[in-house]
Amino acid sequence: MSKPSIILLASITIALGGVCGSALSAQPVGHALQNQPAFNAIAAFETAEGRFAADGRATALYQPAFRATLRGSAESMAREFMAERAAQLGIANSPATLATAYQRNDGGFSVVRFRQMLGGVPVYGSDIAVSVKADGEVIFVSSEARPSIEAIPLQPARDADDVRKQVVQVFGTPSAADVLAPRLMVYADTQPTRLAWVYVIRDAQKAGEWEIVADAGSGEILDYRNTEYYVDGTATVFDPDPLTTATATYGTGGLTDANDADSAGLTAQLISVTLRDITQSAGVYKLEGPWARCQDWAAPSGGVNDCPTPTTPDFSVTRADQKFEGPNVYFLIDKQMRYLNQTLGVTVVPNSVAGGVRFDPHGFNGDDNSSFSSGSDQLQFGEGGVDDAEDADVILHELGHGLHDWITNGGLSQVEGLSEGVGDYFASSYNRSTGHWTPADPQWFWMFHWDGHNQYWGGRVTNWNIGHTYPGNIGSSIHTQGQYWASCNLIAWVAVGRDAMDKAMLLGLAMTSGSSSQKAAAQAIINAAAASGYTASQINGLASAYNTSCGYNVTVPALPDLIFKHGFENP
Repeated sequence: MSKPSIILLASITIALGGVCGSALSAQPVGHALQNQPAFNAIAAFETAEGRFAADGRATALYQPAFRATLRGSAESMAREFMAERAAQLGIANSPATLATAYQRNDGGFSVVRFRQMLGGVPVYGSDIAVSVKADGEVIFVSSEARPSIEAIPLQPARDADDVRKQVVQVFGTPSAADVLAPRLMVYADTQPTRLAWVYVIRDAQKAGEWEIVADAGSGEILDYRNTEYYVDGTATVFDPDPLTTATATYGTGGLTDANDADSAGLTAQLISVTLRDITQSAGVYKLEGPWARCQDWAAPSGGVNDCPTPTTPDFSVTRADQKFEGPNVYFLIDKQMRYLNQTLGVTVVPNSVAGGVRFDPHGFNGDDNSSFSSGSDQLQFGEGGVDDAEDADVILHELGHGLHDWITNGGLSQVEGLSEGVGDYFASSYNRSTGHWTPADPQWFWMFHWDGHNQYWGGRVTNWNIGHTYPGNIGSSIHTQGQYWASCNLIAWVAVGRDAMDKAMLLGLAMTSGSSSQKAAAQAIINAAAASGYTASQINGLASAYNTSCGYNVTVPALPDLIFKHGFENP
């Protein structure tokens, strides 16, 4: 059976199937970006009473031995404590005042948080938490109070937009998106006290969500930290699929779907992997990271079909468990996105949302279908036949549509099935790179190794160029036509290698638009490779694939005269 694409007018959905300002500040930003330590992270000494900084002020009081004289609200009793112990906290002579920032009531006690303010402008990082019981006893205090705040003018010399232009360039994130609106704050972590703009941005160049503090006059970056908190987890996954790792065919050795049941053969193909940079929040672990993000928006939803949130970082289950597909997709998308963006150095991230690629591992109401939606930059995977989210070919095919859309800023083309071929190419590129199949195996040329080539549907192939000619004999549907595009580029893959071909594919596609044909894309790719310094041997490999093995008849770009350039100008 075939799996035709779904195309919506408002939001194009590419699917597997049917049934189924001022001068720049000179200061550099370090290459190895690390979170800055908290202001009071290092204690000079610690006693039974609490922790104390080198200047003697308390940064934590374990047993404050204080009870408010007047019973009242938690805030009023906490303020009474602050007034009496201001000297102990190092803020007795500060020009800053205290504003109540937040209050949490937990039955037996309340936590009142204060923030220092200078003339109505908050002091960066100045969190003071006073925990008080209903009878007025203060039972714990934690203080990030800044002790050395100076009175300074509070009118910024430059507006937030002007400073931001400088900041993102110096920080190396020129295409950063703002997560929060810039905030004007007083920065007193170092002397002298400064008025600053504080930005929270996200950019593919530096994975994470970065808070940057910059002088409101000079634009100098004073502080920065990654505000996303990630840990590594573990999971059992198929990589890329159980038939590939077993080098077997469907139906042998217990390697059948059997209505999503486990078998000894399938369980033997599970491997334990690290889930990089998942999120820990509120006592659970989530499949949310800088490159991939599990979300449940499509039916079936909720319950076992929701994204897993275990209380430990171990997501390991067998494939019969509905919680298997989420980690499987997270691992593969995270791995592919890191490879393209970091290893190859090609920035290609979702257009409409900051952060990782959004995916729903259980979508399409359980039907045998999967898709990428350009309007929302979301991927969803169906479950008919073999669960689509168990096969790396399906996952990376749909991600391939996303890559095509993002690298062209929404200018994806389906002329002659171009984007279908892009998806097939990237999926096949990854499968081949795992080293299980060789050119002597029929599976070297297969697409959808686990999801297809079985009783559910026939899958696709990537040697479609054999017996077919461009442009008149490559098929009538976009999926069939896409096989030709994938096949031709995988010939080039053999000639120049995975890294070089994957990079050339992205760089060339970036030059195309929504009406580009296969020939136009091939010309763009070979032009991009030549302009990017590919060797004569690599250009010839591309040319042979495009013009000899396939019929694109591209013009081979003339490489620079390196003998003249380096032999005469730079003897």
